[in-house]
Amino acid sequence: MLFGQHVIGDLHERISDWRSWLLNGVLVGFVIMIASLIIPLVHYVAAPLSPFVAGFIGSGIANIDQNGIVKFGALTALLMVIPALVVSILKFVIGVDEIFSIPTTWVMIALLIFVPYTWFGATVGALGGYYVRRDGK
Repeated sequence: MLFGQHVIGDLHERISDWRSWLLNGVLVGFVIMIASLIIPLVHYVAAPLSPFVAGFIGSGIANIDQNGIVKFGALTALLMVIPALVVSILKFVIGVDEIFSIPTTWVMIALLIFVPYTWFGATVGALGGYYVRRDGK
């Protein structure tokens, strides 16, 4: 094996390992946000704070540096696009007018607001988590 092939193979392995850790952190953050919506009465307080908490905890799991903070927030917000697409399909393709007695138009508006809020919250939470980890070293 040539020296260059070994270096490139090792680099590819480190990059794919970094991506898997980032994806694990994003998925944990996404689960935290969804779980905060499910708990009755607690969701009034937990749901608005969940992107920040998800960014803080998820970035700790992903162990991201300053270059990965915005990527982490963007991937978390990208996962929140999935419910928006499902509601869009239900409304425009299937023709569902209400979801849980709430008009789908209101659900669409809420999701269009929540996706950028998720990006902002997860990014700020990841930034806070990065600073805490950086100062702890």
